[in-house]
Amino acid sequence: MTGAAQTGAVVVGVQAGQVREVITVAAQIAERFTVPIVCVTVDPALMSAGNRPDGSEIIEPIDPDSADARPVDLPEADRAAIEQIAAARSVQASVLTKVGDPAHALAAVADERDAVMIVVGTQTGRRRITEFFNGSVAARLAHQQHRPVLVVPVDPVGFDESLPWDAS
Repeated sequence: MTGAAQTGAVVVGVQAGQVREVITVAAQIAERFTVPIVCVTVDPALMSAGNRPDGSEIIEPIDPDSADARPVDLPEADRAAIEQIAAARSVQASVLTKVGDPAHALAAVADERDAVMIVVGTQTGRRRITEFFNGSVAARLAHQQHRPVLVVPVDPVGFDESLPWDAS
């Protein structure tokens, strides 16, 4: 690319304990596009109930029996890993915490930031089964918004192993 500055960002869906692989790939892409990465963690146990008059978001638990309306944030170790990986590629990085449906939240941030792409990781362990029944965030993004979606394999099982939903 020549001297013209790029607009946009690479929006990255991140989950606690699963940032290293996904951020490494996203930082490589962001470096090539000369754009920042915007890491988005989403707490699906909460939902947005609109905005207050001052513009701040009203957050409510989905479970009416829960009194906790604070989104679960990324642990410091994951934030440090994001900063380290981004710095190694000379890429700016920021972290946002959102609530609600992960696919919707990632698409909304991608729209706000004029993202060049959305990067997400595959699910690991028990989350794979949940993903199978609830629908893959990556598959939903690929069908519900217009940006490219890159899926980074996290802990792949290989071709000789059963897929999590095939196991009996």
